[in-house]
Amino acid sequence: WSWDHCFNALALASGLPDAAMDQFLVVFDQQDEFGGLPDSVTHSEVLDNFVKPPIHGWAFRQLRDRLVGGLDTVRLQEVYERLSNWTLFWLDHRRVPGHALPHYQHGNDSGWDNSTMFDLDRVVEAPDLAAFLLIQLDVLVDLGRELGHDVARWETERTALGQALLELWNGEAFVAKHPATGRASTTTSLLNLMAVVAADRLPTEVFDALVEGVRGHLTEWGLATERPDSVHYEADGYWRGPVWAPSTILIEDGLRRAGQIELADEISRRFRALCERSGFAENFDAMTGDGLRDRAYTWTASAYLLLSAQAEERLR
Repeated sequence: WSWDHCFNALALASGLPDAAMDQFLVVFDQQDEFGGLPDSVTHSEVLDNFVKPPIHGWAFRQLRDRLVGGLDTVRLQEVYERLSNWTLFWLDHRRVPGHALPHYQHGNDSGWDNSTMFDLDRVVEAPDLAAFLLIQLDVLVDLGRELGHDVARWETERTALGQALLELWNGEAFVAKHPATGRASTTTSLLNLMAVVAADRLPTEVFDALVEGVRGHLTEWGLATERPDSVHYEADGYWRGPVWAPSTILIEDGLRRAGQIELADEISRRFRALCERSGFAENFDAMTGDGLRDRAYTWTASAYLLLSAQAEERLR
């Protein structure tokens, strides 16, 4: 799947840097003429029916920090071109004319296939998507300057997207909106809080509200993907309740970068304890900690390795 590979690349980076870059770039080998990435790549097929969220700028920023020996200019240029095309896919082909915010066409595009964010409308302009693209634009501005490219468009788009993201704030929470009708989504999914990953682009009062929202999803075993007191919560509901690795990693990182160290530490500790109890399942019952779905999943193992290594570094 075209976001799983990012977490696996990060877990490989400190010990197997070449394998980590191969893992990061593998889906870009299937990038289409519009810059889109496939939904997934296997030994026998490439699926193009959906895409996955653009966390790749976020991942590359982290990957570069972890890679032993760094990257030469040729490889940096390759990454810049591929991230540029991936970003243009969203800006040029996934925006309603006149809109600053790109949209998902389906929950599958977000990676959160059946999240309650998509219960009212399948096509939505979503806060997590805008946040991921803001980070990706930050990466393109910095990397473009380093390589001597004109980054004026990236800077302009970043400003416009940052302003548009805040239009999804209803005074209490982020909502997703249908691009034609403006109808707002429900707000009980952890996905509505994912913009915390771009904390540096958020007003203090918005970020503080997101932090409190995250606390409302925290169970003994980690972050439930649907608020446990929601009528839509399902113990084995895929993205409607269970704890997942990618949401844990992204939110933990956003909180830590914004100075919410105690909460980030607690999220890390609980997820690591969950894996040590129940292995590396695709997802977990947020109340019992039992493994669900695929019981041996790579990005869960990668998330555990990342959080464990970071915890050890902090102890040192």
